[in-house]
Amino acid sequence: MKFTTRRDITFKLIFAAISLLLFILIAESFLFREFSESYVLVFDSIVGVIWMFIIWIYIDTSYYISDEYLVYRSGPIYGKISLKTIKKIIVDKTAWSGSKKVGLARHGLLIEYGLEKELYISPKTNTTFVDYIKTKNPNIKIEQYERYIVK
Repeated sequence: MKFTTRRDITFKLIFAAISLLLFILIAESFLFREFSESYVLVFDSIVGVIWMFIIWIYIDTSYYISDEYLVYRSGPIYGKISLKTIKKIIVDKTAWSGSKKVGLARHGLLIEYGLEKELYISPKTNTTFVDYIKTKNPNIKIEQYERYIVK
């Protein structure tokens, strides 16, 4: 079963800011004529390729669960995890660093598998994803993340 990613406002703003910055870099090289044509061509090509990778990640992020594997894809980043190696899924956790991140929203799922490996994903609905993956491997532990706020 295929699951698409959820995109929240935080990541939309990050992608919009990066896109605006890259657009300004390309436009700036056309506005100022003191650069050589070869410099402008090389610079704009590099910035254009980076911009295309960012758009590719934004558009093509999805997850697929087969009978044996969880397959993830986020633009050029892809891989698969055996469902037998998944130990625990932490629901509603946001991973900002330290794990593979192929999710485009906060409050996603942190999947712990193998020997201390982690994958962060953000399907459209966490409950549908968790319910479906539990039908494939009922041994996976599900844990609700609780954020503690100090008053």
